[in-house]
Amino acid sequence: MYTDFLSMIPCSAVYEKVPAEKISKTAKEFYSLFETELPEDYINLLHLTNGLSCDGHSICGVYDADFLADHPRKGSMDILRFNSSFRDMTDITDYILLGKSSLDYVVYSIAEKKYQILSNGTMECFGSFDSFPDLLYAFFEIEK
Repeated sequence: MYTDFLSMIPCSAVYEKVPAEKISKTAKEFYSLFETELPEDYINLLHLTNGLSCDGHSICGVYDADFLADHPRKGSMDILRFNSSFRDMTDITDYILLGKSSLDYVVYSIAEKKYQILSNGTMECFGSFDSFPDLLYAFFEIEK
């Protein structure tokens, strides 16, 4: 599902995959904090790469102290920290934030069960997708 997409972005945009037990632990912690589950498509991506970052577009990962020691700027893009920070600053709980650019948020709409690209100012929807891979192609502006 993600192999073709990942082959089209620079290798430097991809990080080492997350151990399955870390993904499971993070998914449980996410549910405990937010009473909603991480989308399965996002979890599937974590099995291949621990987030993505290319040309100012980033997808959240699951970062531990060792990774952050080598990549300190990624701390804010940890899936738990990113969603906690957003919910602390706003009263918006309709979305799971999965990534961002300087202009957009990449989210999963809990009610609609859709992946979306939203303006990070007005939360206006710029695109809605049934699958996370489809959203990634649009967000990173890569032709299929």
